Amino acid sequence: MKRRDFIIKSALAGAAFSTYQLFPFGGVRKVNGVGNPLRFPPELQQGESLIFNASNVEVWPGTTTQVLSLNNSYPCPTIRVQKGQNFSVLFKNQFTEEATIHWHGLLVPELMDGQPKDAVLPGNSYTYTFPIFQKAGTYFYHSHAHHLTAKHVYKGYAGFFIVEDDNELQYGLPTSNYDIPLLIQDRHSAYQPQFTYAPTMMDRMTGYLGDVPLVNGTPEAYFEVQKTLYRFRLLNGSNARIYKIAFSDNSPFWVISTDGGLKDEPSQMNNLYLAPGERVDILFDFFPYTIGNSLTLQSQTFTVVGNQGLQMDLLRFDVVGNLSSGGIVPQNLSAINYHNINDIQRTRNFVLSQSGMGSGMHRINGLTYDMNRIDEQIPFSELEEWKFVNTTNNFHPMHVHGVMFQVYSRNGNTNLQPNDKGWKDTVLVNPNETVSVLVKCNDYSGIYLLHCHNLEHEDDGMMLNIKFDSPTNIEEENTQPETFELYPNYPNPFNPSTNIKYSLDKPSSSVKLSIFNNNGELVENIFEGTQSSGVFSVEWNAANYSSGNYFCSLLVDGLLKSIKLSYIK
Repeated sequence: MKRRDFIIKSALAGAAFSTYQLFPFGGVRKVNGVGNPLRFPPELQQGESLIFNASNVEVWPGTTTQVLSLNNSYPCPTIRVQKGQNFSVLFKNQFTEEATIHWHGLLVPELMDGQPKDAVLPGNSYTYTFPIFQKAGTYFYHSHAHHLTAKHVYKGYAGFFIVEDDNELQYGLPTSNYDIPLLIQDRHSAYQPQFTYAPTMMDRMTGYLGDVPLVNGTPEAYFEVQKTLYRFRLLNGSNARIYKIAFSDNSPFWVISTDGGLKDEPSQMNNLYLAPGERVDILFDFFPYTIGNSLTLQSQTFTVVGNQGLQMDLLRFDVVGNLSSGGIVPQNLSAINYHNINDIQRTRNFVLSQSGMGSGMHRINGLTYDMNRIDEQIPFSELEEWKFVNTTNNFHPMHVHGVMFQVYSRNGNTNLQPNDKGWKDTVLVNPNETVSVLVKCNDYSGIYLLHCHNLEHEDDGMMLNIKFDSPTNIEEENTQPETFELYPNYPNPFNPSTNIKYSLDKPSSSVKLSIFNNNGELVENIFEGTQSSGVFSVEWNAANYSSGNYFCSLLVDGLLKSIKLSYIK
């Protein structure tokens, strides 16, 4: 039986299983109350498009909510892809506003990243296509349109992107019906049943915080479980709310994965903080609990800043049977190559500040986002230390596109919590805290983003353009645009061939056109000789090479230019 069929049948059975009650502060309780069965969005099928539009869905029973969704689904369809596959989907914007799809945590070519500069206008379409080469893990996708990200996400535009790898089977983790994705969000009860996005000036300062938790779009959610070990994939898809994740009886759980996939070993915790954009996979065993009892996944109270830190009941688990997942808590997991601090070649500071009330009050290094400005040039394959220096009294979850990083210290303390260890793309920076992370770009070059994942802060300008340079030995230098030009290849991405176009202004030039791989190693010389002035086009067929990012360099009379090529096999 497929996971989706099993979940739907379980939910229907749960709806008829006596009556339920949501206990607000309890530990283990008898099952005798009310609630709504946890829903699961459909999974995107091979060949399906993703269509962005407004639609009406039933969030609360007996009434409808207008959402911004893909394929009329809230949450948006779950995408499940095997490592090593090539992912491709046609995105159709049938809404009245521009939009993109940002693949949060996925390492993709710049033009596939779904940045504000690459918005898809109303009535237009765009094909996102890229190879899946990174570690299996829990990723997600959402809108990233300029000044519209917070609104689009709040109104429903977000979904899971799960990368799977058969190599994970060796660890004996729970799979199939016992591997459960949980998207956690909050909404305003004052506007129920609508997802009205109406931030005040104070909301823009602190973030748009709701008082009603939804899990997989389900209010007062419950999920029927067996007396066995489960894997839960937790994703904070909220605009601004931070959750202190724990179980209502404070039972321990095992953290096995962070943003970028499995850790090197499971770590036992009783609670952890999960900021917007962060993911964590946990193992929890219901074996000690009696059939007919229930317990609750909560966000526990913590030191309140603004409206953060409120206690919330997220999802009730009702123990209903004795089936076994066959899963175990392994002693060791995927080996991680941790960066050596002695290899750091430079340090960059990113000072997070807030100024007054009004537009543009959230800044990084005194700057607000300018789509046409490059704020940082990052050399390829060089280890750097980035320090996020929070000078404000707000939380700032900092997210970087195009690269995974490792958290090194908090206020100089290298003794980190388990959910800070491993590969990360988002890190929570607490009020008046400095967090140091180690970054090395080894995948794609190009323009990417660094920003706060409090979406109100992001839309208010707390975002920079960062450019990962090409590998050093084909980096552009001493170029003279008036002498020759190398144009973007067509198509890009391509399969199996692409046309590379260039022009020469001098009457006689020594020309060499070469292909390099992502590590700067020569792959193939596709033309070498003397040419007169004119416009030329050369086809490169990559059928014999693997998928990935390549660079084409044009050397004319000792001067060099390069462009990026993305090959999807």
